[in-house]
Amino acid sequence: MDGSVPLQFWYVSSLVVSALIVAATGALVYTRTETHHRTEFVAYVAVQWCWVVAAIAKLLVRVPAAKYALSLLTDLFAVVAIVTVGYFATVYTNRSTSPRRPQNALAVGWAAVAVVGILTQPVFGLQYASVAYRQEPVAYLAIEPGPLYLLNSVVAAAILLVSFVYLARLFLSSNHRPTSSILLLVAAAVASLLPNAVTALETIPLLPGYDYTVFGIVPLTVILAYTVFFRGELDIAPMARTEIVDHIDDVLLGLDDAGRLIDYNAAAEPLLPPDVETPVGTELSRLLPGLAAEILLPAAGDADVSATYSTVVDGARTHYAVSVSPITERGTVAGYTVVARDVTAVEESKRELARQNDQLESFASTVAHDLRNPLQVADGATELLDRQLRAADDPAAAEAADHLDSVADAIDRMDARLDELRTLAEHAQSVTTTESVAFGPAVRAVWAAADTGEMALAVTADGHIEADRARLDSVLDQLVRHSGERGADRVEVALTGTGFTYEDDGRRIAECDREAVFDSDTTTAAASVGLGLEIVRTQVESQGWQVGVERTETGTAFVVTGGTTTAETEVGP
Repeated sequence: MDGSVPLQFWYVSSLVVSALIVAATGALVYTRTETHHRTEFVAYVAVQWCWVVAAIAKLLVRVPAAKYALSLLTDLFAVVAIVTVGYFATVYTNRSTSPRRPQNALAVGWAAVAVVGILTQPVFGLQYASVAYRQEPVAYLAIEPGPLYLLNSVVAAAILLVSFVYLARLFLSSNHRPTSSILLLVAAAVASLLPNAVTALETIPLLPGYDYTVFGIVPLTVILAYTVFFRGELDIAPMARTEIVDHIDDVLLGLDDAGRLIDYNAAAEPLLPPDVETPVGTELSRLLPGLAAEILLPAAGDADVSATYSTVVDGARTHYAVSVSPITERGTVAGYTVVARDVTAVEESKRELARQNDQLESFASTVAHDLRNPLQVADGATELLDRQLRAADDPAAAEAADHLDSVADAIDRMDARLDELRTLAEHAQSVTTTESVAFGPAVRAVWAAADTGEMALAVTADGHIEADRARLDSVLDQLVRHSGERGADRVEVALTGTGFTYEDDGRRIAECDREAVFDSDTTTAAASVGLGLEIVRTQVESQGWQVGVERTETGTAFVVTGGTTTAETEVGP
């Protein structure tokens, strides 16, 4: 056994091990089904594996022509490998692959020139200036690089460097990833370019003219796969740092398409559990289970998802309004942006208002109950005294009985005001749920239950309105009563695009009274309005609507706006 056999054995063995490592790396990346762009990376790894296998065959065959053909084949695989790694870095960092971009056009143009030059090497000799078949210390081809080979080496180095810059800039855009990832990328770049430099400079004297470029495949593949897919960076390609900034008060979280944290801003740090050393790469359901339970990650094309979330931050209960937006990439969801705004002050104000409203309702109910009993006693005594006085055959007694009628009317008004006070307190709180109410039937039902006397009703435009039915009925009932108090003969109600109008031909409300007519202490030219119109305003505003008064040719119109309606063509009495 001569000395050439061990040398060939070590070269071939190292390449076989390289092929196994490259294949294993590709298989591991392929199993990470939750990550984006693994297919592009695995395609790149497959090309590299073919390159290594072709290099092994080139060392093993003994026929010079076969070695020459395999040498050209390895050069073709090298070009394709550079193209695929550049493509992977481009799509992974969410950059455009359009050939209209100058850098993309140059890369495609170079690849075409390189492939044509390699295939036409036997004719034009652009790839190799010369080729020599040597048998010592092993059988191999010694090449002298031609102009195309040198050009390919320079362009390949440039594409690799640009690809690493793309990835490094993406990693640097986050403040929450280890800086050693950048050092690993630098190591990958050096490892991939060093064998190419060794070949060009012929720094290894054992095999002068041998192409060592293939030996840079393993460190490049392993380091790149580890840094991108196995080191906590995960699939950060869809998430640009410009979408998550540290200088705003809102909590901002970046998730990948599997719901794992890939970035967050400074405002989010108090929410994250202190016992998790590296939040990046951890599922949101593990980091913030309460938040994860409240939100549903939307699909591509879906609207943003809104939710509420409460938790304890720095010992205090904090409330957030949460919005989840999908980040799409070519029609598929590549990640999510979660924005949580602190609404603690608003929630506390709502709760305080609800508490005050409850107190108001309780107070009004108590007052109404406590006053109604003595009023009933007074009303009964007045009625009894009126009967006795009218039974007496005495003009003075009859005159006294007439005065008692005024007292009875005052008692009735007081009793009505107590009902209005209770209604006002009950309906002071804002509406939380509504329903689609058939407007015309609702108006007619209120009209049938009210004391309308000789008044006539016309519903001139009908449809549906989103409302709290009880409060809508109360508004209509108060307006009908008010029309009766103002001596109206005809009432016309119509649904509009944003609410409805209620018009009657009763005594008009003076111009100077229109702004203050809804105040309980206002007395119009017609009569005291009591609490009736204040109830109208309160119940209208509790549903997010507005109400105003307008003068018409025939009377007065109350105009309600700010609602949601669905009009129908229906005109009836």
